[in-house]
Amino acid sequence: MTASTIVGIDGSATARAAACWAARDARLHGSPVELISAACPSAGLVAESPQALEPLRRRAEQALSASRRAIAESSGAVAETPPAESVATRVECAPPIPTLLDASSAARMLVVGNRGHRAGDPVVLGSVAVALAEHCRCPLTVVRDPVPAVRERMSAAVVVGVDGSPASRRAATAAFAEAAVRGVPLTVVHAWTDSDGTDRDPTTLSPDHDLVAWRRLRVRVAAWLDDELSMLRQDHPAVRVRCSIVQDRPARALLDHAQAAQMVVVGARGRGGFERMLLGSTGLAVLQRARCPVMVIPFGR
Repeated sequence: MTASTIVGIDGSATARAAACWAARDARLHGSPVELISAACPSAGLVAESPQALEPLRRRAEQALSASRRAIAESSGAVAETPPAESVATRVECAPPIPTLLDASSAARMLVVGNRGHRAGDPVVLGSVAVALAEHCRCPLTVVRDPVPAVRERMSAAVVVGVDGSPASRRAATAAFAEAAVRGVPLTVVHAWTDSDGTDRDPTTLSPDHDLVAWRRLRVRVAAWLDDELSMLRQDHPAVRVRCSIVQDRPARALLDHAQAAQMVVVGARGRGGFERMLLGSTGLAVLQRARCPVMVIPFGR
């Protein structure tokens, strides 16, 4: 059986949106769904006051029930969403970050909302989402939009950034699979700004101000990108692929395409990442600002 799709639930509206998104995604992949709510905000609470856990447990159970109701309402409008009664729930008396990271070890996918119920800024990225993006052991999807907006994007394209790094190749592999299972187009974005033009690598060259030179360079980059994607195109012949090659900051280029996408897929670390950098600057910028769900493919997956 396919590994479970795990959803972190904290009672917030974005967590309910994450649950609905995850339920449909799990149905498409043939994966069981489990909602997990952590009833302990800090590691020292249990030792200091065990009885304080009871109201937190009740609150966690209420949050899980609300998310199951949201899935039930969503299943009436979306045929691919599984019935709420088939969704498992679990309350853990432990802090949320270690609880979800532990669950990610055996999960197919971990899904969370972009912020908790205490956050006031609708665009802010919560500390739990950041920690999970940096240390998650399975693919992580962060959902920001409310349920109706997520539903409206279902026919939109999947977007992925490709820069020639191992992380971007893992992201491209996942993006092709997601586009295939959803039956939607895939937009592949390649952008760069960080070279002086002396490098022979077409993935890092920057065009000068001569239009002819730019056109020649773009042809070279397009040929490189075709070669980079050739095996994935063969594995997913039904996926319609559109390539966008631009001289721009990678994060800004991805965010431009994310405005009309149903999902953006990024690798945990790109060409500019250091060996110990678990989440690159591009991935973090996209997580912070993209309105559509963002899937982060961890190093080594």
